[in-house]
Order: sequence, then C-alpha cells, then structure tokens
Amino acid sequence: FPKEELEKIKNLRGVSTLSAWAQWIDLDYCKQNNIVVTNTPGANSQSVAEYAIWMMFSLAKKLPQQISEKFETHDDENHHQSEILGKTMGIVGLGNIGGRIAKIGKGLGMDVIYWSPKSKNNDYQYEELTELLKESDYVFNCVETYQDTKNLFDKKNLSLMKKSACFISVLGGMGYGQEDDKYIIEAVNNGNLGGFAVESEHEKSFMVSEIKSGSNIFIPGSYAYYTNEAETLSLRKWVEAIIGIITQDYKHLVQ
Repeated sequence: FPKEELEKIKNLRGVSTLSAWAQWIDLDYCKQNNIVVTNTPGANSQSVAEYAIWMMFSLAKKLPQQISEKFETHDDENHHQSEILGKTMGIVGLGNIGGRIAKIGKGLGMDVIYWSPKSKNNDYQYEELTELLKESDYVFNCVETYQDTKNLFDKKNLSLMKKSACFISVLGGMGYGQEDDKYIIEAVNNGNLGGFAVESEHEKSFMVSEIKSGSNIFIPGSYAYYTNEAETLSLRKWVEAIIGIITQDYKHLVQ
C-alpha cells in the first residue's frame, strides 16, 4: 500500500492488515492524513517459532544432505549429525517470536543467550551481538526491520560465527541483503559455516544453482505462519481491529 494507492481511496479512515507486519503500508502518509493503521500482532508467533525450531533440527540432522542422497545411510564422518542438548542458542531479537524460540530452546536443554535492541529478559543471558555470534552454535535472526537493523548481519558480522555454527533466519532478508545471502551460501558450500535455513517466501533472490548439492542449506516452503491455530487467531484479531476502526475503540494499533 504505497501512497499512490492510498490516495485513490476516498474517505479512508483506517487500514487493517492481516499480519503482524505493516511496513509495506506508507505509515508516514497515514499519519499525516489521520488514517489509523492496525495489525494482528502475535497471532502466528508460536507457529513461526515452532517452524524455526524445526529448521534447526533439520540442519542438526543434515536433512538437506539426506534428501539429496535419497535417504541412503552412509557410515562416515561426513554424515555425522549433531545433538541439540547443551548447545548454545543465540537469539537476535527477543520479541514475540524470539521469546518463544528461547523458551523452547531452554526446554530442550540448550544454553540460551540473546541480543535485542528493545526487549530484555532476565531468564536468559544477554550478550553483545559480536560475542553472541562468536559463541552460538545456532544463531536465530528474529529482528524487526527498521533502519538500525537493516544491515545487522553483514559479511563482517557473519564471519564471526564458528565454522560449525548454523544461521537460521525467521525473517528472511531482514538484517541482511543479497550480497550477504551469497556470502552465507558460499560459506556453507565451502565448509566455513555449518548450515543455513530460511523460508523460501523470503529468499526469492536465491539462485538455486549456487547451492552445492548436499550442502546443509534448508529452504522449506513458506508455511511458518500457516497453522489452523494461527489462522483462527489472526482472523479473530483482524475482525476486532476492523470493528475497532468503525467504533473508534481501536484495537491492535500500529499508529
């Protein structure tokens, strides 16, 4: 919803998006014209968190390699997998999704550390971003997208990670750009990074030909948000927000 599209709608009082994200709406234009913007925050947080944990397990058990080899069994060092227990989970962005991932990680017996520009939680150990990247076995990118996080995961920061570590992005493309995509792929292909996972919805820029066959890179379908429970909750919050705009009893305000 850029400004040009919003201007076409006469007497527009509000915009209600059926997602937690509203960055695709021209928020400055809406603010200047007293247009209310609402979203459906937290509706799919559990669903996305579980999907991220599944991606972590998929990398730990080298699912991409197994798929490429049609699930044949090979008894050699190249096929060694990893256990999760005792590993360090590093979460970047401890919001609704990051917080749920942290809770699951702790329940799995992982050491949970985090860096977050906004949220703080004494249940987990806070680390500066550079130290988190150096220490973590599994790094979860859960940052919101705004100017300060635009290039958070550039080549310089990504190169701090252990060779055995895995990078899992809940929000693909947030905090890193196309040049960093290429760096991550090359690092995994060349054995300088343990693995990479992100939803296919977010990585349309990917050139599949760049991914080495059997490389521990997992790009599953964009179903992270798509559960019965999340959809039901999203619709309920969306209806609440729409009614709130009509009655001026605003719910789930973005601004």
